[in-house]
This record gives sequence, C-alpha cells and structure tokens, in this order.
Amino acid sequence: MKNVDTVDPLIEVATDEGRMLQVGDLLLPEHGASAYIEGPVRMPFAARFQGILIVLLLIGMVLVGQQFSKPLYQFGLPFLVVFAFAQIAFGNIPPTSGFRKSMGLFLLTWAIIAALILFSVKIAPTLIGLGRKG
Repeated sequence: MKNVDTVDPLIEVATDEGRMLQVGDLLLPEHGASAYIEGPVRMPFAARFQGILIVLLLIGMVLVGQQFSKPLYQFGLPFLVVFAFAQIAFGNIPPTSGFRKSMGLFLLTWAIIAALILFSVKIAPTLIGLGRKG
C-alpha cells in the first residue's frame, strides 16, 4: 500500500489506489465520487439535529441577552436551559447516528440527568444537616 492517510476514518479507507470514500458497502474514489452516488447524500439525523440545536441555542442567548422585553426574557431562559440539556445529550451522540440510535441515546442521557437531579434533591437535606452540626 502506498503512503496514504485518511482524514476521516469513519467515511474513508486507504487502499492501494489511494484514498477511497466508503458509501454504504461501496468504495468510491475520493475524486469524482459524486458520479457514482445516486441522488443527494443526506446528512445523518444526529449531525443535522446538532446543527439545529446550535441555532436554537443562539436564539435562546439572544432572547436572554436582549433588554427590551421581560416576557421575551422569561420565555428565553427556560428555552435556553432545555436546549442546553439537549445539546449536552447530542454532544455525546456520534454524528453518524441515525434516528433510532440518536433517540435511544438521547433518552438515556435525559434519564441519567433526571436521576442525578433526583439524587441531588434527596441528598440535599442530609448535607445541609451535616453542615449545621459542624
């Protein structure tokens, strides 16, 4: 094999012919691969949703940062919090994941966050009591 490196090992393969793109089960030459691909290539669900979340987070920051309307601020703050938690989840999901895998990992992440919040609420009185005794 020649001295060939891959830039993105998730979609590329180094072969004797050079760098090849892996589209499903097909190996296509890096240059001119679009001639072999039928129809538009869609981004995986997780990658698209991460882009959408970034836009929503920016909107939330603008709503919180504006100083003209208190109702917009009151809407923007929980909006920003919810989408920040969603970004925490989707930031840990591989961008190549499809809808089913993304939603499964998303729900698992929200379950872990909910468990941590419930644990924190349960243990807070005990910790406060220990602090008062000290």
